[in-house]
Amino acid sequence: MGLKWSINGRDFAEFGINVSESKGVLDKLKPRERNSYTWAEYHGKQIDLSKPYFEAREMELQCWLIASDSNRLTENFNSFLALFDTRSTKRFTIEPFGNKEYAYEVLLNGPAELTKEFRKGQMYGSFTLKLIEPNPIKKIIKTTLDAFKLSYEIDSETEIFFGDGTKQTGRGNVSLTKNYSVPSYENSGLSLVSVSGANDQYFEVYLVPEKSNAYQFSVEVTLQTPKNIKLYVIGRKPNNTYEAVAISTIYEGVTGKNTISVIQEVNIPDYGKFIYKVLDSGGNEIPGIEYDNPRIETAEVVGEWQNMLGKEKIIIIAGNIEDLKNLQTPAETIWEKI
Repeated sequence: MGLKWSINGRDFAEFGINVSESKGVLDKLKPRERNSYTWAEYHGKQIDLSKPYFEAREMELQCWLIASDSNRLTENFNSFLALFDTRSTKRFTIEPFGNKEYAYEVLLNGPAELTKEFRKGQMYGSFTLKLIEPNPIKKIIKTTLDAFKLSYEIDSETEIFFGDGTKQTGRGNVSLTKNYSVPSYENSGLSLVSVSGANDQYFEVYLVPEKSNAYQFSVEVTLQTPKNIKLYVIGRKPNNTYEAVAISTIYEGVTGKNTISVIQEVNIPDYGKFIYKVLDSGGNEIPGIEYDNPRIETAEVVGEWQNMLGKEKIIIIAGNIEDLKNLQTPAETIWEKI
């Protein structure tokens, strides 16, 4: 069985790099040190036996490459390491031919020093590639869909890496529709609106950040029955005229609480107040609907987006995966937890 190694979709083989040995890739993670207490009147110590937590995953790959001369060897080596020269994590994938892929979101974890040796008319090089995966406990799903829905419930924070170079953070009632024709945006987590003191249907912007024009508009709604729903964010201008500034795509709402959101570029200072309206797919009012937690947050693309339309995507959900509940998605789960 062979192995295919890649960083952000670029095969190691493109740079003439081979892996002779790996460490830490599938090894059990190192547990964090447990809290312990000693008491003067008792033998031994009392150790905290609550759920264990683990350190970041550290990996080392012993790599080698061959080139016709020293310059070409150095050029290939430097081009490969340049894949890591950005602020975001990189998708590291190992594909055992004929088996399921392993995927990681990694950073370099130290320098890689190239050792050269000339033998039989060719230049040989070797180095140790040290990687670290900051958020190592994860569930991995896969899809060929260019748009799919993902929802789950979890009390702690999770990171969702979509396989196109971008990510989002999810906590609580996570519900989103991923469209691979555009990058994913990460919201700031700080809402810019509050309920108007004059009318509880209005939400007033109390802070307008400089140099920001992309925003996430979101609201939680509770439905009595499942239905397709649409979010309309209506802005009121200073001259008391109204217009829709953001409209979501149709969303499959479930009975109970739903979070619906949309990313839109908006010149916020053009508006003083906003109204949120969620209607059914026919544009009608929804009986018994309840609104909660309307938000406007600055949003930005986190990572390096690449066009994945028509390609296979591997999605990583990283965090306290053992606490994740009610996962619903058409994507295939290939690893429950690694």
